[in-house]
Amino acid sequence: MIDIRPTLMDNIKFHFLWILLIQCVMISLPMSMSMSNLTTDQSMLLKFKNQILDLHDVLASNWSSTSSVCHWVGISCSARHGRVSILDLSEMGLKGAITPHLGNLSFLVSLNLSGNNFHGYLPKELAKLRHLELVDLSYNALNGEIPLWFGALHKVKYLILNNNTFTETIPPTLANMSNLETLDLGYNLIQGKIPYEIGDLQKLKMFREVYHLICVTVCLSLRAS
Repeated sequence: MIDIRPTLMDNIKFHFLWILLIQCVMISLPMSMSMSNLTTDQSMLLKFKNQILDLHDVLASNWSSTSSVCHWVGISCSARHGRVSILDLSEMGLKGAITPHLGNLSFLVSLNLSGNNFHGYLPKELAKLRHLELVDLSYNALNGEIPLWFGALHKVKYLILNNNTFTETIPPTLANMSNLETLDLGYNLIQGKIPYEIGDLQKLKMFREVYHLICVTVCLSLRAS
């Protein structure tokens, strides 16, 4: 009678193949998730492009689903996460509203849309960009109040909003941006006094409001008074 029971060697081979299969799955799973997330970034940017005017056809000739988003003009991706980390569309002759889709670029570190003709209010969805360190929206036609939700962006070091048409007062919530080094609100239509809370920004080195350049010592004196 033939013995069909598995030998010790068969068991070893089975366990080896099983471990190898698990390792392959563990390796491929993060890669597939990363590709899926990068596809989300690409989709959000294409929706953004479709809702603005590209007067010089810079994006129209480059931003396409047929190429990797990491190779698009104005885009850089993180080597660590493989996600879109920098969006720099400065001085590209773009016109329109800043759409909520940009709020889904969850690994964005730098957002620079300066020197264009973006108008309207800033969408609240941008408050989800918790990795941001630089926000430069200067030299546009943005209006309305400076959003309260900027205070939720604790990693931002540079908030540059000069040369727009923002109105009302400076929100005290900006004092929650504890890493802020530069705050430029110059050449807007802002009124009222500088909030006392701005003096709590220990790392602030430059603050411009209306037409005046205010050094950090002024902010610290506000806090001490």
